[in-house]
Amino acid sequence: MSWYLIQCKSNQQSRAEANLRNQGFEIYTPHIKAERIVRRQRIIRDEAVFPGYLFIQLDPCSNWRALHGTRGVGKVVSFNGCPKAVSDELIVGLKQQFDAQEAPVALFKAGDKVQITDGCFKDIEAIVKAVTPDQRIVVLLSILHSEQAVTFPVTQLARAG
Repeated sequence: MSWYLIQCKSNQQSRAEANLRNQGFEIYTPHIKAERIVRRQRIIRDEAVFPGYLFIQLDPCSNWRALHGTRGVGKVVSFNGCPKAVSDELIVGLKQQFDAQEAPVALFKAGDKVQITDGCFKDIEAIVKAVTPDQRIVVLLSILHSEQAVTFPVTQLARAG
């Protein structure tokens, strides 16, 4: 049995994963907890590390036609028309790194460029200096040719594009 990579149809990764599991295939999709701002609220949600892709364990001699007819599955990732097996060491490494993760990935960290989205400093870019224990963000603003440290709630900031 070897691991292979499957590309899912657009926005159908969870559907493909559920349908493949129902057919008895072993599936692995690494996930990570991440902070996000949704409707001005800070939430922590589970996100796929490789959106649109999942790993499947198959016997190279098995019937691959079942995969092509599965809802949500786009194609098996191939090179020159031949599916290429993913090394077991890669899967083991991914499982060690992502399955043990408990703390969410921080939305902002020191040094990130952010844009203020609300209040009197709206649309001004700043640099994150620190994140306080109560989830407020200290940023450095350039005001009157000097840098000033100002604290904002996480919901008033966005990554600068």
